[in-house]
Amino acid sequence: MIKTKEGDEIPYLYFLLWLVLFNLIIFSGFVMHDLGYTEKVLEADQSYITLLITALFLSASIYCAIHLFKSSSNLIRAEEFIKALPPLNESRPNKLSTDTHNNYLIDNFIKELATHYNREEKVKASNGINQANYILEIYVDEARSSGEILQFIIDVLIRLGLIGTIIGFILMLQSFVSGPNPSAENIQELLITMSSGMGTALYTTFAGLIASTLLGIQQILLNKNVEQIIASLIRLSDRSSINTLSNLVDGTSNESEKAFERKKV
Repeated sequence: MIKTKEGDEIPYLYFLLWLVLFNLIIFSGFVMHDLGYTEKVLEADQSYITLLITALFLSASIYCAIHLFKSSSNLIRAEEFIKALPPLNESRPNKLSTDTHNNYLIDNFIKELATHYNREEKVKASNGINQANYILEIYVDEARSSGEILQFIIDVLIRLGLIGTIIGFILMLQSFVSGPNPSAENIQELLITMSSGMGTALYTTFAGLIASTLLGIQQILLNKNVEQIIASLIRLSDRSSINTLSNLVDGTSNESEKAFERKKV
């Protein structure tokens, strides 16, 4: 997690950066609408793919915001667990002040790994790899799943722009096929008919590239958060950390201290 010069952590940093970016996007959209560009685009795009790209981009942005907020909460929770780890010369865990009633990814990870480590027999896969590695991989994949979905949507936006380009060229060719033969008298009318297809091709391509680029920036913010969560999962995945923190997952700090005292006796 990024910290200030004083060493204080900045909670929900990437979510706040997303808010700044999204507000700039919305402000730019209102400016374009006020200047009349949106009407020009809608009139020129006969395929209405620009509207589809815009709707998909806004939906994906909201999806990114939801998962960015969740990943930020999980990152803060992971940092709380790391702070709760005792120093090397102590075995007593520190108090955990974070609310334990939410369904955090890190809590489920610690519970499942604690269950595995507490088994009497070590569970190993057929290739000799410890089962704990598979548990870690499952939670790493779960943390990265939202970013992978955003990557798929980015590819869809680019492809929609290319589809709009093809449709625009088809409309241009239809003006030659269905219209009269080009001559000096009707060349202006023919060019006007062709411009509608050219507008569809250019505006859909432009919309697809801009939307995919802006969504890619949001994906970077989400991936940055997720990679920090994965680093925390790896840091907490060793047996000693899991055994120390497993009591902190199912209750408050006071209950964890009591459980620690009972285990000590």
